[in-house]
Amino acid sequence: MNIGTLCTRRIVTVNAASSLAQAATLMREHHVGALVVVTQTGDSQAVSGIVTDRDLVLDVLARRLDAADICIGDLARERVATVCEDDDIETAIAVMQESGVRRLLVTDADRHLSGIVAFDDLMAACARTMWELAQIVHLGVEHEVAQNDKPAPPAPIGLRVPAVGTAGWGPAAA
Repeated sequence: MNIGTLCTRRIVTVNAASSLAQAATLMREHHVGALVVVTQTGDSQAVSGIVTDRDLVLDVLARRLDAADICIGDLARERVATVCEDDDIETAIAVMQESGVRRLLVTDADRHLSGIVAFDDLMAACARTMWELAQIVHLGVEHEVAQNDKPAPPAPIGLRVPAVGTAGWGPAAA
């Protein structure tokens, strides 16, 4: 399973000059925990970082900083961890571990931003895989039970089946 099948394609961006309140409002309105921070470069926008709800809480509120003095670009992590949409789950997990982040930007083959994948997305995919593996075991047990519910085949004609406590098999008595 590749990251392109797991990532969220709907990316919510915020301008680097926006206020923290504007960023928090965007997160609430779009029900997201991360915003891609962009800066205007001529006619286009360039990714300049990422900011998460956790950044707002830990870097601003917990330090009792004045939110009015900070723009979102000041708070955003400039070194953004990325994976390619063709990468697998194991690669994404390794990048998250190496970078110490819970979200990765996803790029296409041309290195253009195409999505975002979160720790939760990877957990859900792994849980789904574990459930599918559990179903294999469950179906195997159901198959065994179905086989055991069938009546035993009859003993071959002419063969005496020994009673409990008797010695061995032999030809049927005439």
